[in-house]
Amino acid sequence: MPSRRTILSTTATTLPPVLMGCLGRRGDLSSDDSTSGDGTDDGPDDDGKRTGDDTGGDGNTGEDDPTKPDVNPPEDTTATTQFQYTAGNAGVADGPAPDDDAVQWQTRLSPIEGGLSVADGQVLVTAGNLVALDADDGSKRWETDVGHSLEAPPAVTSDTAYVTAWNGGPDTDRGVAAVDLADGSLRWRAIADVDVSTAPTLADGIVYVGGSLNSEAVIALDATDGTERWRFRAGEYATTPAVADGTVFVGGGSEHVVYALEAATGEERWQVETDGRVWGAPTVVDDVVSVGSRDGTVYALGVEDGQERWTASVGDDVPESIAATGERLYVPTTEALVALDTAGTEVWSTESGSRVNAPSVAGDAVVVTDRSAASCLDEDGESRWTYAFEDRQIDDMVFGGTRSPPGVSDGTVYVASHGGDVTALGG
Repeated sequence: MPSRRTILSTTATTLPPVLMGCLGRRGDLSSDDSTSGDGTDDGPDDDGKRTGDDTGGDGNTGEDDPTKPDVNPPEDTTATTQFQYTAGNAGVADGPAPDDDAVQWQTRLSPIEGGLSVADGQVLVTAGNLVALDADDGSKRWETDVGHSLEAPPAVTSDTAYVTAWNGGPDTDRGVAAVDLADGSLRWRAIADVDVSTAPTLADGIVYVGGSLNSEAVIALDATDGTERWRFRAGEYATTPAVADGTVFVGGGSEHVVYALEAATGEERWQVETDGRVWGAPTVVDDVVSVGSRDGTVYALGVEDGQERWTASVGDDVPESIAATGERLYVPTTEALVALDTAGTEVWSTESGSRVNAPSVAGDAVVVTDRSAASCLDEDGESRWTYAFEDRQIDDMVFGGTRSPPGVSDGTVYVASHGGDVTALGG
C-alpha cells in the first residue's frame, strides 16, 4: 500500500477570521436529522497544497479586537473536564457506570444541541444559553447568554467554563467565551467574529478550537485572557482538536486529511490523507492517534510521524469521536457502536438504527447515546440498561432523542435530550 503520509514544515500564522451569516448545524448532514448544514468541500488551493494563509475577514487577531470586553482573568486554567473528558479526547470517564437507569432528577430547559459537562458539583449545559445546574438535585444555579448557537459542551476548570458559539451573522458575538463559574459572568471573549461549532480543548493554559461552516481555521488562544497565539488552516468544519505531549491533532472536516501541529506554534509536523472526510475529533491514547472517516474507515496512526499502524472498515459513516482505552476502541457510526481491539479487529457491534454520538467508557462499561436513547453496555457488548428519551413538542416542532454525548461522573450518567430535558441516571 503506498504511503499517504506527508511530513511538512508549514508554519502557522495569525490570520484574519471569517464573517458568517445564518448557518446550518455542523453535525446534521445525515438524513435522520431535523436540520441540515452545507458540507460543501471547496477543495485545496489552486496548487493542491494547504497553506497557513487562511480565511479572509477584517484582520482582527484577538490582541487588538475591539469586541473583547475587559478581561477578568481566571485563577485556574487546568481542565477538570471537557469534551471526551481529557485533552486527548480518550472518552474515558473518572468513575464507573451505574447498574440501572433510575432517574435521580430531571430538569427541563430550552432545546439542547450542544451537550453538557459535569465537574465540581455542577452540570454545565449548552441549551441556547449556558446553564449551570446543581449536580445533586438539578436546580438551576445561574444562566447566561454567551452566543446565538452553542453546539458543543464546554471545557471546565475549577473557576471557569470555556464555551464556543457560532451562527447569528456579523453583528452577533461568537467565537470563544470564558465564563465565571461562580455567577455566569463573562471573563473574556475572543475571536468574536469567527464562528466556532466545535468543542474547545484546554491544555497547558491554551484553548484550542476547530472550525465551522465557512471557517477553516484551528485557533489557539491564551486561556487567561483570550489572546490569540496562532491560527492554522485545516479545512471547513475542522474538528475539535486533541492535544497530547505538545502536539495538536485535528481532522480536516470537509477535507480528507488528519494534521499534527506543534502546540506552541501551530507549525505543521505531519499530515495523513484519508479516503473520506474526517468529521469526528481525533482520539489519542499512548502513542497512537485514532480517527474515523466518513467512508467508514478507522485509522490508527503513530503520534510521532503519522505512520499508519492499521486501518479497519466498520461499514458505516464515522461522524463522531472514537473512545479508546489500552485494550479497546469504541467507534460510533451512523448505524451502530462497533468495538475493535487494538489491532483493528472487530470484537462486537450493536445496532442502533440511528446516528451514535461519541461514547463514554466508564469502568467496565460503555455508555452511549443515539437519536432515541441512552444505553449502557457491558464490556462484551451486552445491554445493561437503556433509557428512552421522550419527545417534546414546541408549537409545530417536535424535538426527539438527543444530539449530545453522555456525561459520566461519580457513578451517575447525565444526559441531555434534544427537547431540553437534562436527566441524572443511576440509583
